[in-house]
Amino acid sequence: MQTQMNELPMTRQDLSQRLANLHEIIRGRYDFIDRISIAIYDAKNDLLKTFVGSTSDGIPLQGYEAHLADVPSLQALIHSRKSRIVQDMDAVFNSHSDHTGWLRSQNYLSSYTIPIFQGNLFVAFLFFDSKKADAFQQETVHFLDVFADLAAHLYLIELAAVKSLINTVHLATDFARIRDLETGNHLDRMAKYSRLIARGVAEQYQLSDEFIEYLHLFAPLHDIGKVGIPDKVLLKAGKLGTAEWEIMQRHVQLGTMMIDQMVNDLGLNLDNASAIMRNIVAGHHERGDGSGYPQGLKLEQIPIEARIVAIADVYDALSTARPYKTAWTEEDVIAELQKEVAAGRLDATCVAALLNATEERLAIQARFADPV
Repeated sequence: MQTQMNELPMTRQDLSQRLANLHEIIRGRYDFIDRISIAIYDAKNDLLKTFVGSTSDGIPLQGYEAHLADVPSLQALIHSRKSRIVQDMDAVFNSHSDHTGWLRSQNYLSSYTIPIFQGNLFVAFLFFDSKKADAFQQETVHFLDVFADLAAHLYLIELAAVKSLINTVHLATDFARIRDLETGNHLDRMAKYSRLIARGVAEQYQLSDEFIEYLHLFAPLHDIGKVGIPDKVLLKAGKLGTAEWEIMQRHVQLGTMMIDQMVNDLGLNLDNASAIMRNIVAGHHERGDGSGYPQGLKLEQIPIEARIVAIADVYDALSTARPYKTAWTEEDVIAELQKEVAAGRLDATCVAALLNATEERLAIQARFADPV
């Protein structure tokens, strides 16, 4: 189901694969190290979220998040900037969190937890887990510390590169936000709707936590190419003429060129992240019946990240007021999305994921509503 879009990278090297390579090396010496994982911290929402991991049995923990405030034992590690060894989880962990429950269900017995900092800023936890009790003796821990530094370094490099790219693009995005009167909180809602859809279809489309996180980060950049569209077209109040519409459509190619240029100029090695960003920018106006632009791709040719963002974009455009239209009722929006699915233009599974998550969807609408 991978993309057939022109010029897009066909091979993606992600952090999960790099971590799996480290895990294989570690297990060559200590075969009882059954799991390595990185959980990242979203300080804005106080959320600790699964991100990447490698397990000996191939069964990862995915889609898990928890408020750090609800996990005092991990908070203590951050404050002390110290690691933690647990030799017998059953004896130490008395809580009934989803994370602890999952560890027990997979028969993990001991763990080694290391907080990761970027300067003084806490950004993630690195976990080593074993299905053997008392696995983390002094010799083993000394050995793992070398690989812990390497794993943390890989993540911090990736984090710094992604932030550098996002910050650079945001300079242009902020400019576009000022010029495009339709935006408001549209970009924030877009990101949240996209993540909501992705989590809903993660199992069907085998989307990793890493993929979903990048989708969430990059969804707001979908229309970055609008910075290259003349104001007389971009800000026109009425319907665009044929020539004007052709100019407006150029924002996709312009956006793709901008992403490619910035990745190249910044010298970033972000195969997976940059491919997701590029696919979003290049494919969010494609439609499953071939009626979209710029390439007229069919549904299976459109990358899943672009399909998801397209649905988030359509839903938000219909459900919120714009200078030229009033907001549609929720019933009318749902009917329109279902009509688009029936016509083969939007991904049915992704639309269902959005519409089935009624409570979360409406909460996003309310929290990020445009100011009156």
